[in-house]
This record gives sequence, C-alpha cells and structure tokens, in this order.
Amino acid sequence: MKNKIILLFQSLLAVSLLGMTACNGGAGPLEAKVATTTVALIPATASSCLAVRQATAGSPPTKDVQSAYFRLSKITFNKTNKDNDLVITSVKVSIDLPPPIGTKECTIAGDDLAALSSTWWATTLHDAIIPSGTDTITTDCALYCGGISPDTPFFASGIMTILGYEQAPNSDTQTSVKTTTYFQVDNSQ
Repeated sequence: MKNKIILLFQSLLAVSLLGMTACNGGAGPLEAKVATTTVALIPATASSCLAVRQATAGSPPTKDVQSAYFRLSKITFNKTNKDNDLVITSVKVSIDLPPPIGTKECTIAGDDLAALSSTWWATTLHDAIIPSGTDTITTDCALYCGGISPDTPFFASGIMTILGYEQAPNSDTQTSVKTTTYFQVDNSQ
C-alpha cells in the first residue's frame, strides 16, 4: 500500500512538472523570462516607465508607483514563429501575500506596456509587438507593481501572465497567445 501511495505521488508530481513546463511557454508560440527571479519589496514610491517617457525635459517624472513596490527589471519575450507578428496585449503579475492582504495584482497594458521597451514606445501606436523577422525582444525599462503594505515579513511566489495574439503579415486572422512565467518577492528582512 505504501509503495502505491509513493507511486501515485510521483506520478502526480511528474504531471505537475509537465504542466509547469507547458505554462512557461516551452512548446507554445511565446516564452517569457524575467532577468531576476527573486526581487525585493522596496518601501518607497517610484516612477513608472510611462511616467519617465512622458516627462518633459527639465522636469522630474511623476512618482506614480505607490509604496511599497517590486520591480522586474528586464523581461525577455521569445516567439517561436519568426514569420508572424506577435502582439502582446497585457502583462499581469500577481503575488499571494500573507493574510489579511491576500493576492496583489498589477496589470500592464496600452501605453504602460509599450513604455517598457523603447522599441515599442517608438511605434506610432505604441504597440507591444514582436514583428515578423524578429524572434526576441527584451524590455529596457522595469515593470513596477506597487501599493503593497505588508504587516509582516514575507517571501511570496509570483506569476506573470502574458496575453496577446499572433498574426501573419497581410492577414486579418489572429490566434490568441497566453504564457506564464514565475518569480518571487522577498520581504523577509
């Protein structure tokens, strides 16, 4: 009986690991990786990439990221089909915090998303696109998630979910794309 339970546990573990590999986009049209998988919670306010890009010369950018925050400094997006355009429509990060806070989510889309990359920001419509002929784009500005007020130190797991669509040039057909990657937030000091 004990051997059957151990075998069942090993089988469930193997299925879970396979599922995590698929969620990381290993076999899908898009894979995302964060440069640093463990990030610190910073007890201060900050300026988002959008605030920095919209700041006028000689003026400091607005501090639009609430205290406390974490930042994911660089995100690399790899697509598998170099022939198609891949448009990223949103990036959602969520972390499970200790009670009574619960889950904290931040969604980046539109100009906020485009501001993560000078390449995206330079497009006329500020599209977060990996164009045909290109297979990788790495952001050059950090993604911030703020407004976290923990009562106690914590070490939390985070999930980044990327949504978008793939489209062949000169086609109106869009195929939905979704991938996830993982990170951790450390406020254990």
